[in-house]
Amino acid sequence: MADSTLDSELFVLDDHWPGEADPRHPEPSDGFASAYHHNTATRQWPIGTKIMVRNHGAVGDAGQSTFIYLQMGVQNPLVALAAKQVVVQYSATKWYRVTNDPDTCLALPTGLAAIAIAAMTDEYYGWFWCGGSCPEEYVAGLGGDYATDGNVVPGEITAHDLQADAIGIGPRATTEGCLGFALDVDAA
Repeated sequence: MADSTLDSELFVLDDHWPGEADPRHPEPSDGFASAYHHNTATRQWPIGTKIMVRNHGAVGDAGQSTFIYLQMGVQNPLVALAAKQVVVQYSATKWYRVTNDPDTCLALPTGLAAIAIAAMTDEYYGWFWCGGSCPEEYVAGLGGDYATDGNVVPGEITAHDLQADAIGIGPRATTEGCLGFALDVDAA
């Protein structure tokens, strides 16, 4: 089946990353996509920091969302990282390094997957959406359609290699970790 899409309000992410988010932890005063701490060569937050926020429903669905601070590994040479792309664990020894290249990473079925909030440079540090409802209220670029493999149905979803040689969303298979839950079918 051809690649398709699923709207941001039709799925939620299940956070499998190490550590707990503290809802009292202050969010960055200048936003998660600020050039001061997102896409920087030097990390500005401790690796693995999780910040929980609450979407109020004015934009997107109301609910809890979690961001995590990670390091981008090496990107897909055919598809540059952008907002709304699925990233997964890049290294078996450095859990906090991620990539959007399905050719180098889908062999690690750990369930460690997140969503990029903006473009990034290889080896740089930044924030990723890793749990809960889509945090459109905090990062407007996360709202809208996400790439799927065209087979999504209500239930568990995971990271899949798409025909477009990118990582997207697909139904969970028995050997894959759960990325989250789809509330409806994709547009296919």
